[in-house]
Amino acid sequence: MFDSFLRTVTERLDVLGVSSSLGLWFTAGFSGILTLLFYRWYTESLPGWHGAPVHENYTLRDASDPWIINCRDPATGQSLGQARANTPEEVRAAVAKARMAQTHWKRTTFAQRRAVLKSLLNFIVEHQEEICRVACRDTGKTPMDAELGEILVTCEKLRWTINYGEKALKTESRATGIITMHKYALVEYLPLGVVSALVSWNYPFHNTFNPIISAIFAGNGIVVKTSEHVAWSVPYWASIIHECLRAHGHDPDLVQFVCGFGETGDALVRSGVDKVTFIGSPSVGKMVMRAASDSLTPCVLELGGKDCAILCADANLDQALQLLMRGVFQNCGQNCIGIERIIVHRDCYDKFVAMLSKKVAGLKMGAPLDETDVDCGAMTMGMEASSMSWQSRVPDMVDEAVQKGARLLHGGTQYSSSKYPHGQYMAPTLLVDVTTEMQVANEELFAPVMLVLPCDSDEDALRIANSTPYGLGSSIFTRNIARGHDMAQRLRAGMCNINDFAVNYLCQSLPFGGVGDSGFDRFGGVEGLRGNCLVRSMTVDRFPSLVQTGIPPVLQYPTRGAATAAAFCGKLVRMVYADSWLEKARSALGLATSA
Repeated sequence: MFDSFLRTVTERLDVLGVSSSLGLWFTAGFSGILTLLFYRWYTESLPGWHGAPVHENYTLRDASDPWIINCRDPATGQSLGQARANTPEEVRAAVAKARMAQTHWKRTTFAQRRAVLKSLLNFIVEHQEEICRVACRDTGKTPMDAELGEILVTCEKLRWTINYGEKALKTESRATGIITMHKYALVEYLPLGVVSALVSWNYPFHNTFNPIISAIFAGNGIVVKTSEHVAWSVPYWASIIHECLRAHGHDPDLVQFVCGFGETGDALVRSGVDKVTFIGSPSVGKMVMRAASDSLTPCVLELGGKDCAILCADANLDQALQLLMRGVFQNCGQNCIGIERIIVHRDCYDKFVAMLSKKVAGLKMGAPLDETDVDCGAMTMGMEASSMSWQSRVPDMVDEAVQKGARLLHGGTQYSSSKYPHGQYMAPTLLVDVTTEMQVANEELFAPVMLVLPCDSDEDALRIANSTPYGLGSSIFTRNIARGHDMAQRLRAGMCNINDFAVNYLCQSLPFGGVGDSGFDRFGGVEGLRGNCLVRSMTVDRFPSLVQTGIPPVLQYPTRGAATAAAFCGKLVRMVYADSWLEKARSALGLATSA
């Protein structure tokens, strides 16, 4: 039995390019299998690893083969090898595999699904450092940003789903009216089949597992299209969930992974999946929606934001300071619900700008796995002038704002690392006296840029806050909770936190999403979990042997006469809905004599 098991492990190691001699290191159990499977990623993610050359003239898409993805560490420029983008044919095959596996999975119990999620949660807790290092190597983020944005939120998603998911998806009883009082009215939450998720690169671990958790707990198969910018880590994530499923005797084909460029994503949207979740930019989101409309495939679009934080005149500045530093510079600003605009009342504006300036000046940049005490890591997408990414345009937008009157107190340019000249960085930036007429105040930056805008009143703050087409998250800082709640009611945003930043995402009972250019529909919470389901209405007889629905003779086909039938229906409506009890009684008597 052990020999058979070891052969299986060896075969998987061979597929991953890991030496079979590592079998000597094997420690029995689920965790041991994963240790072997993950050896390559474990090694390359170790601090100080320099086992590969630097990409001198890097292009994400290989010049010699458009289906090859060049992987690299954006913090050091080191090559992480190559990955092959999936073709449309491979995408359709992945959907077919997931659909086949889902025919069995949909018959599993909630207890069986919880068992898989519990194993996943246990593995994440035990191996969080390795997971963080892999995410850091692929994106350039810091370990602290990975712990907060990859591990903590994923564990909380799992905890909530394990504890409350079954309650959210159990068949519900709904109230009936007088006419249907002989029925049970029910709502069932049934698996859709195979859903898909096209996820962004900024949180490669969490963005991958977030839709998987909800999809499989609801009884679905899922195909995840990961970003080509983080293709190196995809096999690592895939092995985690596949081994969790195998360990409990389930088909790992239930969860499929594809990776590639626009052709791969378009093929997935058009593949016949039962729902699409897309996380990315508004421009690509519109393309996804157009492609999905051909087959009327429903979509969840999470398209980023231009989130604001409003500091009222009575705000606790000391409390707000560190929250907003985290809100802006978490993940080097590459955060869909990152704070992109800080709107400060003039009564405390100068004081707060001085406080911010002192903090921003002390931020240290560098390669997080290879240098110590790094606050801001690398930019995952290209910062080179030839790049089509929006980050490459950020310095130009900062310059335009300065020309129109903004003051640049720190940063504003790309940062050149003397130790890693091929890494891609942007200096932490503080730009103040920004106005709504400036481009930098209206376009999502996804960069470590802190914008500060003055306001004269609560009304002025709301005008500024609502001046962009985005509407994802928001924050209001005030000592008067009633005031904050009143202002929140007038914000055009899908989420709001009073005296906090993004804490709503740690409350996994809450739905997540926005309005306008930030997209629509929700993931997270009861709403997000049920969004993975066919919501079906049911009626069932309460007393099938005693009372069943029948059609009164006066309404049976062929009718005794249209006028008589209509008069009968009119009396029925009056009996049930009239305000006067006398009218109800008169109508009931009329029904009894005319039935």
